[in-house]
Amino acid sequence: MKSRVRRTTIAVAAALVLLAATAPAYAEWNKGLEAYKKKDWGTAVKEFEEVTKTNPDYAGAYYMLGVSQRALGQVSPAIASLRKAVELDGGQASYKIALGQALLQADRYQDAYEVLKPLNIGSLDASHRSSYALLFAQAATKTNRTAEAIGVLTAQAGADARNARLQQALGSAYSADGDEPKAFEAFKKAFELNPKDVASGRNAIRAGISVARRSSSAQQKSRYYSQAAQVAEGLATSSPTFDHQLLAGEAWLGAKEYSRALGWFDKARANQSNNALVYFYSAQCKTSLNQLNPAIADLRQALKIGASGKLRTQVYNQGGYVYDKKKDYNSAKSWYQEAGNQKMVKEIDIKIAADAQNILARKECAEFKRKIDALQLQVQELEKLGDMENAKLLKEQLPSLERQYAETCG
Repeated sequence: MKSRVRRTTIAVAAALVLLAATAPAYAEWNKGLEAYKKKDWGTAVKEFEEVTKTNPDYAGAYYMLGVSQRALGQVSPAIASLRKAVELDGGQASYKIALGQALLQADRYQDAYEVLKPLNIGSLDASHRSSYALLFAQAATKTNRTAEAIGVLTAQAGADARNARLQQALGSAYSADGDEPKAFEAFKKAFELNPKDVASGRNAIRAGISVARRSSSAQQKSRYYSQAAQVAEGLATSSPTFDHQLLAGEAWLGAKEYSRALGWFDKARANQSNNALVYFYSAQCKTSLNQLNPAIADLRQALKIGASGKLRTQVYNQGGYVYDKKKDYNSAKSWYQEAGNQKMVKEIDIKIAADAQNILARKECAEFKRKIDALQLQVQELEKLGDMENAKLLKEQLPSLERQYAETCG
């Protein structure tokens, strides 16, 4: 939820009807109303100030002065004016709502909560209940009363099911409460209701990815990644920015849809060709698709661009993994050393030692095989010469040697 409320005054239109019936017939009042309707906030403030001077007990004048001051950006004076309106006429819910709005704009969340909490949402005009719910939820969330925020927003979302802002606020409240799965569902619904709201789309994707990463269930992990990716594709298609394309690729990468992820990373790279993170993600996809040499090329490009900090470590670790898969253990060791990954350096050292032994064993087996082949050739030559007795003696050695070779060299 935005920390700043909109400057549009909640219930001002309804309040103007009420005030028109009770306001004193002064020129300043009428001029103030006309200026307010034209959004000429400076003139409105000037005229309503005159009304408060001549009618110091008229709550409506302080109310209109306060909402005009807030629209002009004079938040502290607006709070004072609106508080005066509430003191003079505490029965007007619109005055309290406007005061709460101004207090939120000033980041005075506890004060806003105390003003808004006593109001009964059911007693408000139906057209203003969603706006009140959004304001109260912001005040409650900011003062660590997320359960109250969730309760009000859930109830009002049921009554105003097509209101994307309620769903977005509900997502923020669930996120503040630490319930990322419900936050994801709320943000996703907000984006579905209003696909132009990129903030809801981004929040949904990040919440979905966060849930997926924390999930211990492979099935649940795949589900959340895939759902987040579908939202990301919609966002990246309607708003094809680098960040949105990167999010789409990241989500599909998590869902193990490597070809689809790579497609989005390619689009992101077309937007920003010198972004090291894109090359790192691209290398991860290519590694999983067993495109090992292209993966190494991407990792080298990420380093050339200037990958630093955590990303640099990730790049070198990925390179170590790729070279390990290629069985190029010396290169793997070098990359893991650059990453500072001593655990993997030790594992690669073991593989290097084992590989050296394997090379020696393969050489010994090759030599053994040559001896067997030479013996077979000698038998054939003796048989050609008619020396059957010696040929037989040598031939009798072959089964034992061949069995030994099979057991040793397999």
